[in-house]
Amino acid sequence: MRAEVLDALRVLGDRGYQERHWRNGGGWPDLTNAVHWLIDDPFLDHRPARFWIPDVFWDEREADAVQAAADALLLVLDDLGPHEPDSAYLDHPSWPQVVRAAGMALRVMETSTPPT
Repeated sequence: MRAEVLDALRVLGDRGYQERHWRNGGGWPDLTNAVHWLIDDPFLDHRPARFWIPDVFWDEREADAVQAAADALLLVLDDLGPHEPDSAYLDHPSWPQVVRAAGMALRVMETSTPPT
């Protein structure tokens, strides 16, 4: 699950990737998979990321950064619903916060060291 969360954060934090691949509904991973890996698999819409320490997230810093990204994404998803084209999410006024939070969470996770 950690690898999938990292994959989701990579694409959610990369606006250039999103414009090249998601703007016209393409690319792999697509937006649906990114949402699935970040929100659905770890149930971050129902339980806090800290629940997954140390199985997915190594510490509170990682969990909190990922929770911030999930919360930003959930705000957009809750506002638009699940059936809009990818471009609608990219054009949402809060989408830049998703990109920033995902990028920050990715940096935190990539620079963390596993617990000993």
